[in-house]
Amino acid sequence: MNIGNIEVIIKNGNVALENADCIVVPEFNDCASYGGVGAAISDCGMRHGLNIYHEAVQQNPLTSGQIMITESGLKNIKLAHLATVSAEKAEQFRVVFEAVVRLLAEADKQGIKTIAMPELGTGIIGYLTQEQSARAIFAAVNEYVLHNSKTNIERLTLIIFRSSTTPAENVLARGRFDYQEEIGAKEFSVTKWFEGMGYGW
Repeated sequence: MNIGNIEVIIKNGNVALENADCIVVPEFNDCASYGGVGAAISDCGMRHGLNIYHEAVQQNPLTSGQIMITESGLKNIKLAHLATVSAEKAEQFRVVFEAVVRLLAEADKQGIKTIAMPELGTGIIGYLTQEQSARAIFAAVNEYVLHNSKTNIERLTLIIFRSSTTPAENVLARGRFDYQEEIGAKEFSVTKWFEGMGYGW
């Protein structure tokens, strides 16, 4: 399905392995995230890009919703670092929306045509449900193409890791992408935090 002239694909997989010009990494505003998506990126030979981001934001932290595109360390692949991880519950939906709009604008400037991204805001310390993440991402794509109908971005692939693609597919199929403010509906789970950190129970 297309939003404007950008093809949107939803699939299961590992975003670090996706064939795209640019891969999105959810990040903290003042340091790189070397776990989760960051760990997958690192394992696939792109830790160099994480290190570039880490060094830059140690000196000049981003505000939530800002983005930075860097080289990845692999030929013809860039990393888009989106400062969405540390957003508060009441702001995370808006932060994801704003970050994706900024990503698309910068990608257009840099001649990036294909982008792969994971769900944003749904991680261990995230506050968005899968549906909310999809709504924020697709609303951002819609907002961007409304004002940039001649964008050269051809494809955005949303990669769902170890979960159902149905929530995002349902949001896309409904075809209503106008932005409406939402408060994160997913609760923080201490159990999942410890599991994600490798401690177990």
